[in-house]
Amino acid sequence: MIKRIATLLLILPLLAFCTPKQEITDEDNTEQQTPDDQKPEDKPDEQKPDDQKPDDNPGEEEDIYAKAAEELHNGDAVLATNPNVEKFLQEVTYPDKDLSFTKVLDYYGGFNGKTYNENGEEDPNGQIFDWNHQPNSDRPCSYSIRWKKEDLDGDSGMKLLLKDKLGWEAETAIASEACYVNITNLVPNDSYTYSVTSENGKEIVSGSFTTTGSLHQVFFKGSCRNGRDLGGWKTLDGKTVKYRKLYRGGRMQNGETVNAVGKKEIIAEGIGAQLDLRGSDRIDQSPVKGVDFFAPNIETGGVWMLTHGNDNGNFGKQCFEFIVNELRQGKSTYFHCSLGRDRTGTLDILLLGILGVREGDISKAYEVTYFAPVGYSVSSSEKGSNPTPIFKNTRMAWAYADVAPYFWEMAGENGTFAEGVEKYLLEVAGVSQADIDDFRKLMLE
Repeated sequence: MIKRIATLLLILPLLAFCTPKQEITDEDNTEQQTPDDQKPEDKPDEQKPDDQKPDDNPGEEEDIYAKAAEELHNGDAVLATNPNVEKFLQEVTYPDKDLSFTKVLDYYGGFNGKTYNENGEEDPNGQIFDWNHQPNSDRPCSYSIRWKKEDLDGDSGMKLLLKDKLGWEAETAIASEACYVNITNLVPNDSYTYSVTSENGKEIVSGSFTTTGSLHQVFFKGSCRNGRDLGGWKTLDGKTVKYRKLYRGGRMQNGETVNAVGKKEIIAEGIGAQLDLRGSDRIDQSPVKGVDFFAPNIETGGVWMLTHGNDNGNFGKQCFEFIVNELRQGKSTYFHCSLGRDRTGTLDILLLGILGVREGDISKAYEVTYFAPVGYSVSSSEKGSNPTPIFKNTRMAWAYADVAPYFWEMAGENGTFAEGVEKYLLEVAGVSQADIDDFRKLMLE
């Protein structure tokens, strides 16, 4: 049993209203974006608009739960994946090899083709895009476990113990006067138990719930975006990629995207290694103490990343061997570039490909970056005289359209995508067959 014990802070203010097949609009779920040249700061918890408050004076119950996420009840089945992402993953099927079209732009995400006039009104013929009006679809659903004030055990502090059927567990410290705790970053299609107890041993509340969804998304405070697990995807031979083994996302950098709360969230998730795919802007160590760290110094993604290297060898070999060696030690890895888009996407294609995930499904996994905010999913270099954004993270453009055909060519006319990736790893990157076999054994169930 893998056991990850961590102490988190009380409030994880993420998505509060998450139900299957529900589309979140700009008005439902927006966030002010931080300019590229400024460090993101924590945003205060969003207050309910005046028109959503009851007409009469709110009672104590309304006050103490004002900043809580949607309430979780014992026995509930809740959606773990952001509903916008879930809708895309459920409804879209892509064929292998055919990169002539994409459907992701039909879905509400980081950018859905809307432009606005100078008054901020939607204008289909306009040329002004509202860079500061974006959704949070890269954030997973959040729920609150609640109890009543009369159930508190005096001034005694409390703790939440959350466990799942996969053997994961995390402990959360709760202030003595609190009447709820928010939980997030849940694995889909999983079963959880929870219990809140006082320092004196009194049980305040307990229960269980199950989750649904297609993707394990993660978000770490204060602004580590575009994060998700590679787990859950099915392979052509009927196996499933394991959860909580490999994560991909935007940069995990101390002070810039990860604060003190985020560090505790990373520990609670069970991440034990960090692979920084950036080049000259890379960091030299993980923001989390005790996390293994490696940065091979990669300047760009695509086939270039797969076919070049440094004095330590091919970049594909360096990244793959680092991940395999961490998995052998029982440590999961979070790999990232700056935005979790191009270099990160290139490695993601390789890893899912060697596991035997169908190429059409890999392209769907790649396009989930579209649901991250502008600056992650959309090029923000167009903020000058022509501010209409450029979206490059579809299966038809740049990294995916560069890498996927390369692996298909390696496979030959009758080969599978996995065979093409394996041939690349063996003949170009110089990875051993033993490393490939161990990776599959450690990652598949």
